[in-house]
Amino acid sequence: MLPGCGTVADLVLRNQFFIPTSHILAKLGPLFPFSRSYQSAGQMSLSNPVFSMVPEQNKVRLGLTAAMTAGSQIGQLSGISVLGNLAGLTTGGTCQLACGLRYDPTTRGIFLKEPVVEELDIHNFSSALSEPFRQVVNLFGPQILDKHPIHTLEPSLASRFLGGMEVQPTGIALKFG
Repeated sequence: MLPGCGTVADLVLRNQFFIPTSHILAKLGPLFPFSRSYQSAGQMSLSNPVFSMVPEQNKVRLGLTAAMTAGSQIGQLSGISVLGNLAGLTTGGTCQLACGLRYDPTTRGIFLKEPVVEELDIHNFSSALSEPFRQVVNLFGPQILDKHPIHTLEPSLASRFLGGMEVQPTGIALKFG
């Protein structure tokens, strides 16, 4: 039997393929640190990704270290003039995103989709002041995660029969059928 056929036969017999958390980190880890400026409101950097699985919600959770520098126009853009006093100041904290999963049959790629900030803790900032940063993370999250696959299926018969994806405690089970 050809190696490709053996893989397909094995997947059909098991009806499942498993993507461990370590594989996800290996695929997305090189994308960090990720830095972006947003208009003149400031700059944000996200680094040190840590993945965990949330099986009860069928989601992947991504924890990140966050660093923010307030820009010169943050007071004007936010409508809170007192924020202008923060221009040039840098602070840090943590950010946690929750993502669903999507499969693109054209590229055979499995992607994290619709990343949403679950938690954002910025040192020395109240939750009201951290809301603009939450919006920036929600804006840039898809630019990082929606465009880079966490796994690409082999161009075999099996990739045409992907029946579903299930988040499990240590990774993602792909169901074939």
